Amino acid sequence: MRNLPLIAIAATVALACTACGKSAGERAAEAAIEAGTGQKADVDAKNGAVTIKTDKGEMKMTSGDTAALPASFPKDVYLPEHYAVKSAMEMPNAMVLEIEAPGAVAALAADAGKRMQAQGWKQQMAMAQTGQSQVLVYEKEKRSATLSFNDNAGKGVTLGVQVATNQQ
Repeated sequence: MRNLPLIAIAATVALACTACGKSAGERAAEAAIEAGTGQKADVDAKNGAVTIKTDKGEMKMTSGDTAALPASFPKDVYLPEHYAVKSAMEMPNAMVLEIEAPGAVAALAADAGKRMQAQGWKQQMAMAQTGQSQVLVYEKEKRSATLSFNDNAGKGVTLGVQVATNQQ
């Protein structure tokens, strides 16, 4: 997965360029992703989804109005009371989400800290760069979770959630 940034950019461009059904645009986007990654790709613009199949499993990405929390998202990882998923990427051993939620950075980060620790997560790092940005890192068993809180220009909080299974 060394090409993850390239894959994510290609998938985003593919979704943006293919707005209507399984079309020549979707097929062209699939061909571009396949050429760039060397992997089999499926673009579904109607559902805002891109799937890339590799020898290590599938990478699924959704974004926009159709983005949704992956069904396999762990129940013991913090999510705010009210949120909207803006993008989700699910791959073998990792998930990456971008979520928007009402509230303030400090309040949501404090809530996350309490709830993660109540679920058995051990905090490894906490960093507050400014009042508008905080990062919390946790570990539990063979998993890690990184929560990045950023003020969304006074419109609530953008929360980045990364959950990974550590392989040894």
